[in-house]
Amino acid sequence: MSLKFASEEARLSEEMEREHEIRNLKETVAALREALEKQKAGTAAEVAQAVAEAHNEIRDLKSTISEMRMELERRKASGEEAVQKVHAQAAEEGRQLQSSVQALRDQLEREKARHAEAEQLQKRIHRDETAELEKTVQTLREELEANRAKKQ
Repeated sequence: MSLKFASEEARLSEEMEREHEIRNLKETVAALREALEKQKAGTAAEVAQAVAEAHNEIRDLKSTISEMRMELERRKASGEEAVQKVHAQAAEEGRQLQSSVQALRDQLEREKARHAEAEQLQKRIHRDETAELEKTVQTLREELEANRAKKQ
C-alpha cells in the first residue's frame, strides 16, 4: 500500500512539474511574440531608411564605375605599347636563354667525353699496373721456389 502511495505521489509531482514547465513555456512564447511584434514595427522604418541609403549608394557607385571605366580605357590605351615592349624583351631573353642552354649542353657533352676518356685511361693504367704486379709476384714466387729447391 505504501508503495502505491509513493508511486501516486511521484506521478502527481511529475504532473505538477510538467504543468509548471508548460506554463513557463507559454509565458516565454508570449514574451517572444511581443518582442517580435515590437521588432517588426521598428524594422519597417529601418528598412525604408536602408532602402533610401542603398539607392543613394547605388547612384554613387554607378558614377564611380563610370569614372573608373574611362580611366581604365585611358590606361589600357597607354599600356598596350608597354605590353608590346615587354613581349619583345621576353622573346629576346628567351632566345638568349636558349643560346645559353645550348652552349651549356655542348660544354657538358665535352666534359662527359673528357671524363669518359680520363676514366678509360685510369682503367687502362690500373689494368697495366695490376698485370705488372701479377708478373712481379709470379717472378718472386719462382725465385722463392728456386731458392727453396737449392736449400734442400
